[in-house]
Amino acid sequence: MRIAFNGHRLAGQRFGVGRYLEYLLRNWTQMLRAHEHVSLFIRQPLAGEALDDLRLSNSIRPIVLGPDMSGIPWENLVLRRAAARHDVLWCPAYTAPVYYSGRYVVATHSVNEIQDSAHSWRYRQTYGRLYRHSARRADAVIVPAETTAHDLVRLYGVPANRIVVVHQGADDAFRPMSDTSVLRGVRERFFGDDRPYLLFVGKCSTRRNIPMLLEAFAILRREMKIPHGLLLFGPNVAGFALSDLCERLGIADSVVQTDGRIAHHEELVPIYCAADVFVHPSEYEGWSMTTTEALACGTAVVASNRGGLGELAAGHALMVDDPSPRAFADAIGQILRSTTLRRELQEKARARGAALNWRDTSRQTLDVLRNVAAR
Repeated sequence: MRIAFNGHRLAGQRFGVGRYLEYLLRNWTQMLRAHEHVSLFIRQPLAGEALDDLRLSNSIRPIVLGPDMSGIPWENLVLRRAAARHDVLWCPAYTAPVYYSGRYVVATHSVNEIQDSAHSWRYRQTYGRLYRHSARRADAVIVPAETTAHDLVRLYGVPANRIVVVHQGADDAFRPMSDTSVLRGVRERFFGDDRPYLLFVGKCSTRRNIPMLLEAFAILRREMKIPHGLLLFGPNVAGFALSDLCERLGIADSVVQTDGRIAHHEELVPIYCAADVFVHPSEYEGWSMTTTEALACGTAVVASNRGGLGELAAGHALMVDDPSPRAFADAIGQILRSTTLRRELQEKARARGAALNWRDTSRQTLDVLRNVAAR
């Protein structure tokens, strides 16, 4: 079996989808059978740590397809021709070449159109249409949660029998840490002293409600006098005026926002483990790799009970049904006031995280491709 793998999202700083590709490739190295080969098509060469992190076997061959143009033109003008010589094309990030005539599988991680304010009208008329078209024409669509599957049927018109739910996991490196000196070092690195903190990991985008999280944090600082800082670990892609908002809320000395750039993804483990609470206030997520990792690290989690977040974390975290500054402040406050509650949530988090792993995710994904190629 010859698999064409659209790897253009491996380029640059790897966040959600980029990490998804990275972990699939790492695990496929151990899983591919003798007659199975993957052509990993990329727009520019991978070098150094970016390549080393993939740990590729001889069965997975990186192939640079020039010229290096942006993703959608590259998929349709360059990838489409190269992939035609393969048994199945794997499109792990929403889109496939529009006029591709061979078999292909696409991953739709989230149907963000369900939230009107998540994207602009122009985005919905371009990328939104392309996502819908790619899912409708695919031989199979992989989604991370049942809620996403329902959204695909209802909003994209994809037949239910072509949708496969494959939960995304956490790497084995994401486990609780007990080394107090390492955890203290994390707190000192970000806040200058051994200060407890709340944590969000991910892009600061519109649908993730970062301004609302800042308001909730301000309520906690004002009403509970908590000593905690707030760490936003990820780039401010929405361009929020975070400094101005923090000044207005009176929390400028307690909030740290970074670009989230790290050499190896495992560097996040002590960052999760050193946090008192991980918070994910998103209006809608198809799934959440960072929440999965926080659970696997045994960190108490507060999350919106929306979309795939509910499927992922309900029963294992404190869920907020109606996201608002007051609701999140109250939920976080419950954990900070009760050592018993925090320990219960940590135990539940560990149990949920242990049940979700990248080996299962990768194996199930590869089996879908095998089934499509065998038709």
